[in-house]
Amino acid sequence: MIINALVKRYEAVMEVPTGWQRREASYALNLSEDVKLLDIVHLEVLDGKRTKKRSFILPVEPSGRTSGIKAAFLCDNGGYFLAADSKRGKEKFQKAKQLHLHILETVDIPATRTIKSFFNMGIPDKWEQHLEGEKAENVRFVFQINGVFIDYENESIRQAWDAYYSASGSDSNGAIRCLVTGKMDQPEATHGTIKLRGGQPSGSLMISANANSFTSYGKTKNDRAADIGKYAAFAYVTALNDLINNANHRQFIGGDTLVYWAEDGGGAEEEVFSWSSQPTEDDTEKIDALMKRVSAGLPIVAEGCNPDSRFYLLCLSPNASRISVRFFHTDSFGSILTKNIEHYQRLDIYKAGIDRYRHLPVWMALSETTVKKRSSDVTPLLGGQYLHSIITGSLYPMTMYQAILNRIRADKEINKARAAIIKAVLMRNYNDEREVTTVALNTQTDNKPYVLGRLFSVLERLQQQAADGKLNTTIRSKYFSSACANPSSVFPTLLKLSTHHAAKLDKATYFEILISELLGKLDVDAPFPKVINLDDQGRFILGYYHQTQDFFTTNKDKEKQSDE
Repeated sequence: MIINALVKRYEAVMEVPTGWQRREASYALNLSEDVKLLDIVHLEVLDGKRTKKRSFILPVEPSGRTSGIKAAFLCDNGGYFLAADSKRGKEKFQKAKQLHLHILETVDIPATRTIKSFFNMGIPDKWEQHLEGEKAENVRFVFQINGVFIDYENESIRQAWDAYYSASGSDSNGAIRCLVTGKMDQPEATHGTIKLRGGQPSGSLMISANANSFTSYGKTKNDRAADIGKYAAFAYVTALNDLINNANHRQFIGGDTLVYWAEDGGGAEEEVFSWSSQPTEDDTEKIDALMKRVSAGLPIVAEGCNPDSRFYLLCLSPNASRISVRFFHTDSFGSILTKNIEHYQRLDIYKAGIDRYRHLPVWMALSETTVKKRSSDVTPLLGGQYLHSIITGSLYPMTMYQAILNRIRADKEINKARAAIIKAVLMRNYNDEREVTTVALNTQTDNKPYVLGRLFSVLERLQQQAADGKLNTTIRSKYFSSACANPSSVFPTLLKLSTHHAAKLDKATYFEILISELLGKLDVDAPFPKVINLDDQGRFILGYYHQTQDFFTTNKDKEKQSDE
């Protein structure tokens, strides 16, 4: 199904013909018709703060080129075109020469005569002076003759390559019925490589059988991995590489790469999915508007989008051999967007003061599970699992919930992002949609873990007020983890300490009344349980967070919350 969807994507929007691909090059070997190397033209330009290579429609890059020597036609690195490899340069140049002379053997035009003469004259000299300190074996070169690039636009060369490509790589077993297109085609034994972030620099294979352990039905690693025809193999690799290279169709989720596209081209759907799944400060109002429609039971409406359009999401992860598919999900765009907005409703939680990220993007949620708060350090699998739970509306991964609890125990930081994730997990995984999973403080609930969390926050605030801002650390740094998991071992001590803190404060009545109210919500005989389980630990943290934020919320903001 994945390959079929990618082939349809190629046929719907790709303008690159079979056997060709859009490739980038850093330099051009500018030759004269009498085969003099006039110059090595630098093709990279500055695009903002980054350099951008020039792209051309060129013959496909040979697949499976790692340690072996395989020359590419019309575009290759300096090791093949200039023998710029101290160990195997001459051998690489010879392979490039054989390939170009073979393909262009019967083509007799000025451009092909120049290219053939370039290789026949042997390895060029004095080319180093044209490069700006770069290693030629690490950059790609194309041909330029008297300022004209040699690529798909040259009809004679295009026909020569098409003939070579059609005849090359055909399986000796003859034509098969392609599993993807259903048509008779030559089977493709070796598929093209996918350039995935974190994968092999030369690219990784999505379909292969490079060891007998990956095979079945009596086949060996020398047999093709699947009965996929030459056309389908080219189409899906071309479409997937195009999606990966396009920032409008790609996101990085931890160590994984997510690509997404709408059927029949799309455009607006991909744009809306991009900002709705990874919102910035500027996207707050747009998401708020969608949340109001979902809350009112109205269908999702986004400008230029067709809610019935089929939408595809493919999450990939690099591997030492083949690319791993984390998940592949397809549904109507309206359904996926609705589930995304429902996720934001579950995450919605109040933060006093300036709130830069009103709606929590995926990368920020994942970063809260790491020590240094970097999404690149996220545990493998977690990013894909978390995103899959969002777009399908399924249960959130409990590894995410446990990772957040572990980080809170370790660094004692309870911020908006962590509280929001806990709230979402309690609502979705534990069906806890009342009392404690509110946006802001709920003073009416008698939920014991939530009340205990509130009580801890009140005791901490009392300590801070008594110290008049001269504290380096509070009771949170020493007692929070124990209070959250084993309340009976900590709270009696904390209540004794609170009497000393109240004695130092002139206006302690407010805190004393609040503490009494909270204690009144607990059981008289056993107010502090010995142990509380994981979901109740989450409720404890929410009570602490809500009460702490309430201390810093102005009366005006509280009135605004009640109006909403």
